[in-house]
Amino acid sequence: MDKIGLSLDYNNICKDYNTVYLDRDNTDRDTMQCMRKVMDWFTPFLSQLLSRFDYNVYRLGNDTKLELGEIVRKRFFFYSLEKEIIAQTFLLQKEHTHYDSLAKWGEKGEDSLLIQNDEEGEGVTFYVTKNSDVHKWLLEKMKEFTLDEVPFEQK
Repeated sequence: MDKIGLSLDYNNICKDYNTVYLDRDNTDRDTMQCMRKVMDWFTPFLSQLLSRFDYNVYRLGNDTKLELGEIVRKRFFFYSLEKEIIAQTFLLQKEHTHYDSLAKWGEKGEDSLLIQNDEEGEGVTFYVTKNSDVHKWLLEKMKEFTLDEVPFEQK
């Protein structure tokens, strides 16, 4: 399957803040405001995505269904100078399918989506099957944003 990544930098959401400096432990008013904007944008966006495609949220290699709040939280989105960032991958799919690795998902995960956080805490990447319905939906929903296409790396 031909997978493609769409990378969304948070500066698309916080146009008036340099998102390179987002640190989840920073209590500066502007930083807190930007992080809140990002989380406020993602909550309805991901809710619509889950509803539209009848998806559930899982961690790769785990069959426990998660709530949207597992994704929409500071420790997923933002870097911490004290704690760094934990690279996380969530799988959005209708029913749980076990994949031993990203490579296995890349081979077989046709009707699903992977969302990964950026190791610098500046954005997220959505990985989907190229030209699938979910790929087209993402492009339409984020058409006002600058998205970078990134290759799918089967780490």
